[in-house]
Amino acid sequence: MRLTAALACGILLGCSSAPKPAAPPAKTVEPVRITQFYSTTPQVPRGEKGTVCYGVENAKSVWLSPPKRELSASLARCVEVEPVGKTTYTLTAEGADGKTVTGQLELGSGPARVHIINVDISAAEIAAGGVASICYKVENAHSVTISPANFRATTQNGCTVVQPAKTTTYTVTATGAGGDKDEEKVTIKIDGGK
Repeated sequence: MRLTAALACGILLGCSSAPKPAAPPAKTVEPVRITQFYSTTPQVPRGEKGTVCYGVENAKSVWLSPPKRELSASLARCVEVEPVGKTTYTLTAEGADGKTVTGQLELGSGPARVHIINVDISAAEIAAGGVASICYKVENAHSVTISPANFRATTQNGCTVVQPAKTTTYTVTATGAGGDKDEEKVTIKIDGGK
């Protein structure tokens, strides 16, 4: 009886067969992480936009809500948001394995920022002893002052009459409910004065 070489080797000689190739090591999936999530504007004036910054690692998709919107998977990025009242934003990052991580951040909406729309003077130059008017229009102001005219008002537009003895620069200051300020200066010259 003739044995085949493979059978003879396996039974009679104790030869080992060629080793099977090792299976490649299983790929390990790095877990998704949120490395940073913060705001540069924790109190946003009403009607304005705030900024939220984030960073993620090992993410295949990222989104921010409310409202839900897709973001890029980035190590460092900032996006604009428009909070309405006190708003809690949730950042969600999903990894390649389908697992998600979240972070939360609360932004407040404060009073609208004060803004001087315009300041008008009736004349940039007047004769000695003459008068001029300074008128203003502002928005979101809690109070308005004009100095050195000793003028103070709580209206969003108004005027005052001044009678400077010499060339004078007047400062119109609008102050908002949150303490923020906006200023504008106007100068009234006295004809022939310094």
